[in-house]
Amino acid sequence: MFNVWKEKIHGEDVPLREKIFYLMLFMVLLSSILSFVAGVFRQDVAGLLLPMLIPVPIVIFSFWYTMRYRKVELPAVLVDIAIHFILIPLAFFTRGGADGGTAVWFILAILYVFLMFHGRLFYVMLTVTLLMIIGLYSMSYVHPEWVIGLADRAEVYTDSVVAVILAGIICGCLVKFQNRIYAEEKEITEQQKEEIEQLSRSRSAFFTNMSHEIRTPINTIIGLNEMTLRENISDEIAENSINIQNASKMLLVLINDILDMSKIESGKMQIVPVQYDTGNLFSDLVNLIWIRAYEKKLEFKIDISEDIPSTLFGDEVRIKQVLTNILTNAVKYTNEGSVTLSVQSEQMASNIVRLRISVSDTGIGIRKEDMENLFHSFKRVDEARNRGIEGTGLGLTISKQLVEMMGGKITVDSIYTKGTVFTVILDQKIVDGNPIGSIDFMLKKKSLSRSNYKQSFEAPDAKVLIVDDNEMNLLVACKLLRSTKVQVDTAASGKECLEKTRHKYYNVIFMDHMMPEMDGIETLKQLRVQEDGLCKDTPVIALTAHAMSGAEQLYIQNGFQGYLSKPISGTLLEAVLLKYLPKELVEYTADAEEVLEEQKTIRLISKKRKRSVTITTDCVCDLPEEWLHMYDIKNMYYYVYTDEGRFCDTKEISSDGLLQYIEQNGRMAHSKPASVSEYENFFANVLEESESVIHISMTSLVSEGYAQAVSAAKGFDNVTVIDSKHLSSAMGIMVLYAGKLAKEGKSKEEIIAQTEKLKERVSTSFIVPTPDNLYRNGKIKKHVKVMCEVLNLHPVIEIRQGRMGCACIETGNVKTAYKKYIRRKMRGRRKIDHRILFITYAGCSVKTLELIEKEVERYMKFEKVIFQPASATISSNCGLGAFGLLYLKKK
Repeated sequence: MFNVWKEKIHGEDVPLREKIFYLMLFMVLLSSILSFVAGVFRQDVAGLLLPMLIPVPIVIFSFWYTMRYRKVELPAVLVDIAIHFILIPLAFFTRGGADGGTAVWFILAILYVFLMFHGRLFYVMLTVTLLMIIGLYSMSYVHPEWVIGLADRAEVYTDSVVAVILAGIICGCLVKFQNRIYAEEKEITEQQKEEIEQLSRSRSAFFTNMSHEIRTPINTIIGLNEMTLRENISDEIAENSINIQNASKMLLVLINDILDMSKIESGKMQIVPVQYDTGNLFSDLVNLIWIRAYEKKLEFKIDISEDIPSTLFGDEVRIKQVLTNILTNAVKYTNEGSVTLSVQSEQMASNIVRLRISVSDTGIGIRKEDMENLFHSFKRVDEARNRGIEGTGLGLTISKQLVEMMGGKITVDSIYTKGTVFTVILDQKIVDGNPIGSIDFMLKKKSLSRSNYKQSFEAPDAKVLIVDDNEMNLLVACKLLRSTKVQVDTAASGKECLEKTRHKYYNVIFMDHMMPEMDGIETLKQLRVQEDGLCKDTPVIALTAHAMSGAEQLYIQNGFQGYLSKPISGTLLEAVLLKYLPKELVEYTADAEEVLEEQKTIRLISKKRKRSVTITTDCVCDLPEEWLHMYDIKNMYYYVYTDEGRFCDTKEISSDGLLQYIEQNGRMAHSKPASVSEYENFFANVLEESESVIHISMTSLVSEGYAQAVSAAKGFDNVTVIDSKHLSSAMGIMVLYAGKLAKEGKSKEEIIAQTEKLKERVSTSFIVPTPDNLYRNGKIKKHVKVMCEVLNLHPVIEIRQGRMGCACIETGNVKTAYKKYIRRKMRGRRKIDHRILFITYAGCSVKTLELIEKEVERYMKFEKVIFQPASATISSNCGLGAFGLLYLKKK
């Protein structure tokens, strides 16, 4: 029973704060018992009753509540109120006030607050506790008659000593308890840290062994299969062998992904920047990918800027790995159409260039709900549709982390069923700033079936020793070198290797690393100091399945001349051997390399340089057409619905035409934004010419356009949607401001920040001369409409914090109401920015516009006054004769 209670109160699963609370309850209970005992000795009725009536029941309830519900806040507050605000004040006034020992308990009251509360509740309880203490002292000072003094000096000393001892013991127990808990937590933390480190070491060892053990059989499969393809075999057998070769290489890619992921997670993946040739990098990528596109009958388009510096400094291997992964995925998930590789550059500093590399395809695309899982480990999106496509789901995760390790960024824009664009942005140091110019892509010939093998050289007098404890690896290596006619010996262990080198000289030695008894490194060390050995200076190449991070550096540091990871190909093995064989032993036989131009598969395209940022908006922004063209602002349409059908606002129907239709027929018309899919296509088309898009939408509290745009933007990393909190030309003012910043070359982040700040400065209001359209569109009730007509009332509609409401009502005839509205808006002219004013109207006559302009000039001169017809969407809600004064307020 004791152990059960101990586990409930002091178990590992019990939070520290809860443990401290239990200790505090125990101390309160112990103090109550001691106070009761002291009351018995002193024959003090208050000392007997107070501990039993207040603390004990509360402590028992708190124990029960906390253990049942595992919540501390309520009982902690209850204990604080009962003891600190009832028991201690009573004890203070009945036990001598400031002269008694009760004052010592105030320290415990403050300590309790610090231990048990946090956040806002802590500050509240601390403030109340301090005020309680100050209040008690103040009352006892002002009204000393309220304090019941102690009987004599001896009782004062006794009470004070008891209070000091009890308070000291309680504080000491708390400190001791916290130290004990800290020591236990530290011990557990150290133990867990050791377990994690042990797990990390075990995992590293596991992956190292896995790399070795899996690569060994793959090496056998690929190597022997290559030997089969070299023979004069039937087409059916050749087809089977090619499929085996492709499957083996796919398996190798999967294994490499898993190993790379383990290196990244363990922190052992390193970025190694080197100087590299930019043209060669992209040539290698094209040569690697085009054949895969050709096999699927896809068009491979290339758009590489000629201004990119020719030599850069960065991790070429990792850049190539990332782009190969993305390009391979593009081909993999595209069944028809094309894949496009586009590379642009931007000079960021005198020695820094920003590469913007995008890979677009016309493939299956990515659903919006799958976008958040796109870069998650082992997570493949749209599993049902992609079931037949190989992969672990690690490639993009690895790519994203590699790009971030290089200080870059990777984004994705996609429309489901229509295609995807991946964009990688990397900053690289410039070594040679001369532009690469036009790259002549020489596509290396790769037979789509099998090709006749021909060795690259022959060396019948050369002697080679291959050391490996696996018989199949020895068999594969021997067969791969058979056509070169070199003399090959094998050794199954380090000991056998040393024995053979005592009696025979070898021109080159290939040696496995992980061998029993004596591994490759130890064998090499003994080989170099072998007294009677003949191969002390012979080049030794590490031929191993150990392909973890830093493997090549490991072997070079330990004296190996080279490094080959399994599985190996005959071509690579011959190339390394050729590098270290004496030239006089070699006879060259390979033909000159052939090249293949496939105009049907690869096409160089030249597109104009993309803009950095494009501003888009809805057609209800009510801006002059020439201004939209000036800042290259793209418009998304709204639809206007009438009894005659659906019309595209500003393109298929005008404001005047719609108002005339409504007035003549007395019919309704309403507007709706485009669908999500239409917004998706709109954004995708803009992104073909721009690197990113900022879309400024009408206030979300009036129209669904913002929600539709936001939903569409979920499929794009490079589309940002801003709720303007306004409509009509007021929204247009924000659009113009953002367009001006974009034209000046401001960054996307800066444009968004500046546009967001502008919201509070824009003023949006309209006066509506007749309530008919407001009633037809459900904005007002029928009795309100009737009242406005009878009393000749004209509502003024205003946008505040994105909400549309009636700001005021002007009275009198229409002309008088117009003047009152203008006077009211111009009243605060000192706060109005005088640079521009939009007078946006719906169906106003020329005479009415002249009246409005003249009335505005009476109060304020603007540098520009723009008379702008409202869009059909705005007009359908405001009605004939409505107009608004839309402007900026001063900062």
